Parts: sequence; C-alpha cells; structure tokens
Amino acid sequence: MKRMTVLIMDDAVLVRKLIADLLSELEYIGPILEAGDANSAVELFSKHKPEIVILDIKVPGSGGLKNGIDVLKAVKKSYSTHVIMLTNHANHKYLSECKQAGADFFFDKSTEFDKVPDAVLEIVHRTTSLH
Repeated sequence: MKRMTVLIMDDAVLVRKLIADLLSELEYIGPILEAGDANSAVELFSKHKPEIVILDIKVPGSGGLKNGIDVLKAVKKSYSTHVIMLTNHANHKYLSECKQAGADFFFDKSTEFDKVPDAVLEIVHRTTSLH
C-alpha cells in the first residue's frame, strides 16, 4: 500500500517534532511535512497534496490566511484530504466552526494530544478500505 503524506502545521517547532516523531512510527505514514504558519502550510499543501493535514488554530498568517481555520477551509475547498484540528483553543465555538468547515477530528492539545496517532490510523484504515 502507498504511504500517506502528512502535513503538520503548528507555530511551535517542538509540537511539530513531537507529532512527527509519533507519526513516523506508524505504518503507511511518510513523508511528513512541517509548516510553522498558515501561508507555508498552504504552499506545501498545494505542492505535495498530502492525504492528512494536522492543523493548529492559532498560527501566524497573512492575506486571506489568518489562522488554521482559514487553512482548513482552503484545503477542503481545493482537494479531498483528511484534516485533524489540534489546538489549545478547544472551545465550542471553534469546534463548531471547524466541523462545519469539514474537519474530520478536533482535539484539545492539552488533554487529547495522544489521540492524534489513533486518528491518523483511523484515517489510514478508512482510506484503504475504500480501495
């Protein structure tokens, strides 16, 4: 089976590295791309078309890309991909907005970080069972 490309967008390098380390141990995952801001994330997304995107909400951005929700909307509008939102701002307003924009998962970074690898595996299994 083909390996799935993952894009991680978080302005904290340590968080990106931690997620990348967790995911690099999973079967069928790789390469793993990293972006520290909204604009870089969309550029990488456009170039590589990753199957899975992990986004933080509060990240630097400019132009029409002010945060992770803008990236979510851009990604979902242009390409069929799976999106996991991972944020410290896990309130009902953001949850609702992200789900409405097409997020597949929404996790609180402070209490649900460990759920990300399972969500990625669920996406892998869902995707591979369709083929």
